[in-house]
Amino acid sequence: MVRGRCPGPWCSTEAPEAARVAAGLGGLLGPLRRAVLRATRNAEGLPDLPEAQLELLRVLSSSPEGLSPGAAATRVRVAPSTVSNLVRAMSAARLVERVRPEHDQRTVVLNASKEALNLLEPVQSR
Repeated sequence: MVRGRCPGPWCSTEAPEAARVAAGLGGLLGPLRRAVLRATRNAEGLPDLPEAQLELLRVLSSSPEGLSPGAAATRVRVAPSTVSNLVRAMSAARLVERVRPEHDQRTVVLNASKEALNLLEPVQSR
């Protein structure tokens, strides 16, 4: 709790202990989930990519014609700025290709690279 304020709807004036426990559990669940995902990926021989990158690759691989960054953001259900940050990192890792269509050089179409599709193949088969 911050300055006596409850961080969520589970809090009430009658249950300060429950609020403290809920806040503690909330702080543990994120790292636990990431540890389980990492262990599962290692055990199955899957690529160690963040879940957001995997989700973007799934969306791009299901659209062979490519997607605009806005359309990708809509399908992944994240903000366009999040897709922009993902694409920047994934382009540097050669997982996403930015293509400018000849008919409109002002736009960009995103495609999963061949390398990304090869990484994604075992993930999609499971």
